Amino acid sequence: MAHVLVVDDDPDIRRLIMTILGEGEHRVDIAEDGQQALEALSSGLPDLVVLDVMMPLMDGFMVLKQMRVNGLRESTRVLMLTARSAESDWVRGFKLGADGYLTKPFDPDELINAVEDLLNMSKEQLRGRREEELARAQMLSRLETIFQS
Repeated sequence: MAHVLVVDDDPDIRRLIMTILGEGEHRVDIAEDGQQALEALSSGLPDLVVLDVMMPLMDGFMVLKQMRVNGLRESTRVLMLTARSAESDWVRGFKLGADGYLTKPFDPDELINAVEDLLNMSKEQLRGRREEELARAQMLSRLETIFQS
């Protein structure tokens, strides 16, 4: 059983993720925004954070940055959850230390698989995956820029 922190400003999304992951017998806590997420992280580190990108006050990228500054990033895996699909956003997230991305709307099985994959990877596997995903996202971001020109 893993401890998961779900951070999303949408109460319906929070409930949905809590239900999906709770059925998988994970212990799930919630935060409504980035500031609440940092407060929750300072009182105990979860195994995984499911982190929305677009939130008021402090977005998911700022939470990732603060996690790294505060030395919390290495011991907690982060799955970014976003409606944004621009490769430049993915590049930014992976550069800041995200371990995976899932776009909204998502299939419940897709969420479960993403969470289980991240929880079962070693630190070395996560580092390698992050490097591969960052390289792929950077290449796709360049292509996106070329085709928008």
